Amino acid sequence: MPKPLTTALSIAALAATLTAGGCRCGGGSAVPGDVRAGLGVDAAPGEKAPPLELTALDGTKVSLAGLEGQVVAVNFWATWCPPCREEMPSMIALGKELAARHPGKFKMVAVSVDEKPDAVRDYLRQPPFGGDTGGVVVAMDTRDQATTTAFYCAARGGCPDDYKLPETYIVDASGRLVGYVVGPRDWSTPEARAYFEALLR
Repeated sequence: MPKPLTTALSIAALAATLTAGGCRCGGGSAVPGDVRAGLGVDAAPGEKAPPLELTALDGTKVSLAGLEGQVVAVNFWATWCPPCREEMPSMIALGKELAARHPGKFKMVAVSVDEKPDAVRDYLRQPPFGGDTGGVVVAMDTRDQATTTAFYCAARGGCPDDYKLPETYIVDASGRLVGYVVGPRDWSTPEARAYFEALLR
């Protein structure tokens, strides 16, 4: 099994590999193939998602079990990752929009692998956020990155040789891991909205 993210590769080596993933086949049986392809969603095995039990920046506990019955987008990122920073504003905006449009049916969870929560807080205090994540939960996976590893391995049906950021995993309302997105996206596009709207029907 690969080592945790912080020890598998140096930060410099990781930064060199952080590129947008190409479009491969999509996951999520409720989503038409052209919609999945438009966003570049890779297929996941469709089995139950790994447990996610982390601490949010505000000190509360966040878990998939506590979000049962909702479609959940789980994004793994870091403040030192330029593509992660690039996509975060549109991701938070989409998370806020979908949660408002579908109360109690959608949640965005942004899981940082930064070593210290203060780095994440400092980043989110800057524009365009101003400390407001719009209801998107920001959690930390800092100790051994067990949650990050579990999602990377479960989505592929086996563990990759290394880990790249950002990646986003989609869990449907029944708790199945149905797809994942490799690399950054502009989450403000019609394709992004269409993908999640299809799952939320």
